[in-house]
Amino acid sequence: MDHAEIATIRTQFQAGEWPQFLQMVSIDGLRGWSGQSVEFNFPVVAIVGENGSGKSTLLKAATCVYDQEKKDKKFFPSSFFVDTHWDKISGVNIAYRVKRGSAIDSFRVSKPTKRWRDPENPPKRNVYLLDVSRTLPLDASAGYAKIARSAAAEIESDELDDEFRGRLSHVLGRSYHKARFATSDVDARRQVGLLQREWGEVSQFHQGAGEDATLDLFRVLQNIPKNSLLVIDEVEASLHPRAQRRLTRFLLWLARRRRVQIIVSTHSPYVLEELPQEARILLLPGPQGLSVVYGVSPEFAMSRLDDEIHPDLHIFVEDRNAETWLREILASNSDTSELLRQIEISPVGPANVVGILGSLGVSGKLPYKSVAFTDGDHPKPDCRKLPGEEAPERVVFTDLQKIGWGQLTSRFGIGAGTLFGVLEDAMLEPDHHKWPTLVGDQVAKSASSVWETLCTEWSKACLSENVREEISSAISAAINPPI
Repeated sequence: MDHAEIATIRTQFQAGEWPQFLQMVSIDGLRGWSGQSVEFNFPVVAIVGENGSGKSTLLKAATCVYDQEKKDKKFFPSSFFVDTHWDKISGVNIAYRVKRGSAIDSFRVSKPTKRWRDPENPPKRNVYLLDVSRTLPLDASAGYAKIARSAAAEIESDELDDEFRGRLSHVLGRSYHKARFATSDVDARRQVGLLQREWGEVSQFHQGAGEDATLDLFRVLQNIPKNSLLVIDEVEASLHPRAQRRLTRFLLWLARRRRVQIIVSTHSPYVLEELPQEARILLLPGPQGLSVVYGVSPEFAMSRLDDEIHPDLHIFVEDRNAETWLREILASNSDTSELLRQIEISPVGPANVVGILGSLGVSGKLPYKSVAFTDGDHPKPDCRKLPGEEAPERVVFTDLQKIGWGQLTSRFGIGAGTLFGVLEDAMLEPDHHKWPTLVGDQVAKSASSVWETLCTEWSKACLSENVREEISSAISAAINPPI
């Protein structure tokens, strides 16, 4: 993650420097949406969710509120959401909240019965939608087979400028000397992209799928006007993980430079990891309909998309350290350790995300049994609390310090004088999240290994039977709720 770039964008966005911004879309009566709203709280956001959760519906709906300067470029819901012999669409309402300068206005698109109704005096904005069809190989696209067979000459050529060509090279990890689009003498409406490397030039008919799709994407992005709305479905398509990361960073750069708002859908943890918490939106289907969850960790978002062994209970915690601590608490007793076979502990993000998931679980809106545990310093309604009144690192380090660090010397295999000095020196660091790393750097162990060792000793030497019983009882009751 490019923390400096994100910090700059966040500061500028909070200062109101995006004069055109789609703040909210609410969809009712369309493809499983029943009035849920999605707020966009950052200039670049990623929508994640399993297939059929509503990502593409949301992206297409987002494009339909705006008029464009060229009327033939406007997106209409009637083009996306079509009546068929099997699908009759009616009773639809799509509401929008739009920022224009200092003004914030609301608009609505609807289909009460047979016809779509557009808003009066809709806002104007340049809108670009890049759906998954952009990944179709050129030789499989309509009209291009004839060009491949019959072209005898070029009549025109447009090049990417040096800056965008350089960024294309960076995203794909290859040095391109030239990137251009040629118009043949066969069809002036269809251009063919060409990339030049040290050994020669290759057309999109013979480029790799990632090169082909990304070259077309860069042609659009080079010419995108300031303050536009850019919507990309499955942004990671055909790209390997490093290229996915670099493309996401490029989109952040483009958003900042041209004040473009970008909404993408993704199934990629690499894309999510390059975006801040407020830019991640999970669409989570449940027995009572769709839930919208903001700020989820990439790990939790991806776990909702995997084939997995279904546990009896899902437990939500803030981060990996909380997960390890809870696991060691349960493992410290032969009776409570049996619960580990029935549960899955998921780090989902900060306390507000744990709180949201806790509330969804209590209200029966998740498709599985669940219970949420916040850190002691972040209590939330509908959530249980881990031991103590502070963050896990502070509780574990401080409690062990009070008892003279227990049996840590034997666990680490290091003399007391050295080890205790390292532990206490780490506690001088104001950021408690760094404590296990600082210790690990001095004792030649990973931060995760240090933390697990500390949690094991704390659970043996500091954990009271009452606290262990309280935690295990909460988990047992969630697995087998009273009738």
